Amino acid sequence: MQIRPGIHWVGVRDPDLEIFDVVIPTEYGTTYNSYVLEADEPVLIDGVKKEFEEEWFAKLEQVIDLAELRHVVVNHTEPDHSGSIKELLRRAPHVIVHGTRPALQFLSEQVNMDFQKRIVGENDVLDLGNRRLRFIMAPFMHWPDTMWTFLEGEGVLFTCDGFGSHFCFPEGKILASQQEVDFTGAVEYYFEKIMGPFRGKVQEALPKLVGLELDLIATGHGPILDVDVERFIKLYDEWSRVGHSPERKRIVVAYASAYGHTKRMAELIAEGAAGNPLVDVLLLDAAQADPDAVAEAVSSFDALIVGSPTINADAVYPVWRVLEAVSAITAKGKAAAVFGNYGWSGEAVALLEERLEKMRLVVGHPPLKVRFGLTAEDEERCRAMGAAVAESIT
Repeated sequence: MQIRPGIHWVGVRDPDLEIFDVVIPTEYGTTYNSYVLEADEPVLIDGVKKEFEEEWFAKLEQVIDLAELRHVVVNHTEPDHSGSIKELLRRAPHVIVHGTRPALQFLSEQVNMDFQKRIVGENDVLDLGNRRLRFIMAPFMHWPDTMWTFLEGEGVLFTCDGFGSHFCFPEGKILASQQEVDFTGAVEYYFEKIMGPFRGKVQEALPKLVGLELDLIATGHGPILDVDVERFIKLYDEWSRVGHSPERKRIVVAYASAYGHTKRMAELIAEGAAGNPLVDVLLLDAAQADPDAVAEAVSSFDALIVGSPTINADAVYPVWRVLEAVSAITAKGKAAAVFGNYGWSGEAVALLEERLEKMRLVVGHPPLKVRFGLTAEDEERCRAMGAAVAESIT
């Protein structure tokens, strides 16, 4: 389908997909968008999931003889976009693949074959003769390999996962302007699940769009944004700013408690931290909070303090769930501390500390363990931990 003169959508629909990447429910299915750009030197932009490659090749070969294809741009190498590239390279070994350094490294390991490649960087240009593509680096949206591709002079931006949605449009209706329902909620859901852990990286990338006269965003999933382009960019800006004022630091104190002692420790730690006027403190009962609330709580913080009782020589599941929701990429180097109450063994605190260190957070305060009920001295130690962590990040 031609979405602009000489720009063809050759993607595939996956309306029956119920779970994406093992963990993300997809109520509306999804699409895998791929594009062919006609030019003196024709180019393919992104591929599709391997399971759909035969359908993809059938569409691709309706648009172009593979012998005439000259370039392939890989904006992002997650297999739902690159799974078909190995077979493409087998059928068209003459093409040159353009991508970031990590993208080409990842792709090399995925296809396990030699191919012609060109590493591109910020504002590098691919001259196609009568058209020009400019590359915009957008790392960690949401992989380290990601970039965007801008068709100069024509207002078209190819973003792969950026601004996308798991929303399988009806057959033949690939443009946002053709949708009969408002899919903004699907775009926001996609942002929260995919881009949410990388809000800071979104804020780094968006300013690169300032000054570009954008008319269309050709996404990797969901409807192609041919209307409300500025609105969706503003929404990404708003969603990625959710949290606290950058002038204030944010501490999350997350805990679960069996008999109330760990809860009391958490409250005292939060009290000690809140005494710092430059700090906002969120106290999170992990056993009571739903998964979305947990994910939102740990999506952005300057310090994470985690506490658990010891049951069966382990920390309890709700607390492990908190750590599962923490992005080890964006949390790397941030402050952390651990605490817990126990009766006769007390392994939970050490296990939590070990896990945080393996995630490359900095556990700079000595672990705090209290056996059975809290004494006045224990209470003061809890307040002191909160105050010390607050001071360390301010």
